[in-house]
Amino acid sequence: MKKNLIYTLIGCCILTLTACNDSIMDATSKHVYSESESPYLKVNADALVTKNMEFSVGHFAAQTINLSDYADKFKANMNMTVDQVISGLKDGTVVFYNINPTRNIWSKAPMTKGTTGWYYNSAGGVCASTDETLTASIDIDTNAKTLTVNATSAAKAGTVMPLNVGFAVKGPDYDNYVRFKFNVSIVDPSIILTSISIPAGDDGIFGIDFNQYAATIQTCMGMSVKDFLANLDYDSNTGNATTGTIHMYMVDPVTGAWDSKSDYTADKPGYWMNDKGVVWKWGVTGFTLYADTNSKDQKLYIGKASALKAGSEYKISIGYKDTKNEKNFFRFIITVTLQ
Repeated sequence: MKKNLIYTLIGCCILTLTACNDSIMDATSKHVYSESESPYLKVNADALVTKNMEFSVGHFAAQTINLSDYADKFKANMNMTVDQVISGLKDGTVVFYNINPTRNIWSKAPMTKGTTGWYYNSAGGVCASTDETLTASIDIDTNAKTLTVNATSAAKAGTVMPLNVGFAVKGPDYDNYVRFKFNVSIVDPSIILTSISIPAGDDGIFGIDFNQYAATIQTCMGMSVKDFLANLDYDSNTGNATTGTIHMYMVDPVTGAWDSKSDYTADKPGYWMNDKGVVWKWGVTGFTLYADTNSKDQKLYIGKASALKAGSEYKISIGYKDTKNEKNFFRFIITVTLQ
């Protein structure tokens, strides 16, 4: 009797252990994600490529990433060559998706930029081309084996946003991957902010040296300070028109609107203005400051009308634009204080 009881207990233990082993296997097996699920992103610092990308308003230029530059990462983290990754995209064994770092998941959001990529809003979310805050895009070129990141014409200066995309071996999970994080920032190098003080006296004047902003002029106009001044549409020494195509403009310091209708009202190229920074004429009630471009001295001179009150402050904006290539421009926003 006792012997039978012992055998019965041994049998129960064996069955219990077998059941436990099955439960352990079930708990540790890889989850197979369905097409409707967003796979969990397994953190792997070695699989991450981070690129800082700055785009300049008015001078946007696409930035391209060659996947072959990261062949070692693809091999180490996906055990694939770049060519195998591209082939996998075509046969479905590799996926290319966005990544939501906040929720730490892969996003299966469908492509919104044709069949090559996505558009993004100013918060870094996938959006349509009609989105009011459309800011950037990412494209993949499987033939060239590249990723291209670009800012859209609607991108606003001051925007900073991360874009995350990745390649992963499909199934049962997405743990074998290479991730690209693009830190995109939109800047406006065409704006020069400066403050000046005009000395007291009827002949008070201040000269802003263009050479201090040679880098901005090179970036925005594509030329040196000397060539920029040589291409102005008027010769400041003679006041005569030239064959140059660069025009000096008054710009609304608040709205940024360029005044393309007013003629020069001071020594050419130059303007008199009122206290709001609007084009004015000398001797007309309300005239306050003037701005003249002097090619010989390589300076933008800011002067004042006589009898203005010391301590008065004005904000003005002076811009320069190539009338033959309107993508080439820059402007000063100047805070002027009278001593």
